Amino acid sequence: MRSLDSSLEMTGPLLRRLGQNLLIDEAARDQIVNFAELSKSDIVLEVGPGKGFLTEELIARAGKVIAVEKDPRLVTILRQKYRRVRRLRIVEGDILKAKLPKFNKVVSCPPYYISSRLVLLLVSKKLKLAVLTLQKEFAERLMANPGSPNYGRISVMVQHKATVTIAGLIHRGSFRPVPRVDSAVVVIRNKKADVRVKSERLFGDLVRFLFTQRRKKAGKVLRQYLETLRQRGEYESSFVPSIPDVRVFQLTVRDFERLSNEISRMRHECIDGSTRPGADRSAGT
Repeated sequence: MRSLDSSLEMTGPLLRRLGQNLLIDEAARDQIVNFAELSKSDIVLEVGPGKGFLTEELIARAGKVIAVEKDPRLVTILRQKYRRVRRLRIVEGDILKAKLPKFNKVVSCPPYYISSRLVLLLVSKKLKLAVLTLQKEFAERLMANPGSPNYGRISVMVQHKATVTIAGLIHRGSFRPVPRVDSAVVVIRNKKADVRVKSERLFGDLVRFLFTQRRKKAGKVLRQYLETLRQRGEYESSFVPSIPDVRVFQLTVRDFERLSNEISRMRHECIDGSTRPGADRSAGT
């Protein structure tokens, strides 16, 4: 703690706008790293390493560590502290914008305010495993079931590509400065989608639109979505995919995957011209 306090004096106070709540609990750190099942063959990404409390343990267990830090003051500390460690690469920048080398695992206590965007970014990549310390309430949203209050767009987008487990809880007192909420250690493993979607962009667009009206009947909101596609000239068919008679937040991930594929199929037929007046409707089938 003495070295942590002295480095704080060197750099000035931590910035709450950057979500700088640094882990200081060794037991919590060891728990996080153990869940990652690291070996010397692993290349690990750490987001928001701070002053290297977690980084030090990652270097000891992994083959290589890529640490991405946005605050230049902390980057200076890290580069000085680990200047002779060749297996650590420090990247100064925003994780949501930075170009990164290849990695196969993520172990991190990222800033809470980027949680949604970071998790969506990570599940879009081919990762073996991600172990993240996230706000407990947000972690519960990631693994929420259809029909539950926590189930929403982020639940569907993540469960479409990954399995999510809350592996443990960390009390807020394990961080400095102390955050207002407790945290959960979340283990995310990539998986094959239950239904392979034809267009990830369309799938994401569909999920986003429907959850803007999460408590309305899904069929009604789906028809509104199709109308927006028609207005953009992307869907000229009168066909409306069948949909369960439930509200949006009761649709399963598989429901969204199937709907996305049916809409994608009709859009391609529209583009090919097979659904236009006078066209051969057997084309493209």
